[in-house]
Amino acid sequence: MDSFTLVVVAGLGLLVLVFWLIGRYYPGSGLEQLGLQSARELTERREALEADDLDQMLSAHNARKRARGEPEVTAEQYEARLLRERRGHN
Repeated sequence: MDSFTLVVVAGLGLLVLVFWLIGRYYPGSGLEQLGLQSARELTERREALEADDLDQMLSAHNARKRARGEPEVTAEQYEARLLRERRGHN
C-alpha cells in the first residue's frame, strides 16, 4: 500500500468519524437541522389547526345565532348534530 492510498483511506476514515461525532453530539435532530418536522409534529400541528378552525367556525356560527336572538351552540352540541346528520345520510 503506497503512502497516497494510506492518506486517502485515513482522510476518509477521519471524515466519517467527524460526521459521526457531529451527528452524535450536536443538539437537536437531523430533521431540525434540515428544517423538517417529524410525522408526530406534523400531526400535532394539524390537530391544533383543526381545533382552531372549529373554534373560529363555532364563534361565527354563534355570532349569527346571537344576531337572530337564538341560543348559542356548544362544540359538543354541534358535533352531536353532525353525527346525527351523518348517520341519517348513510
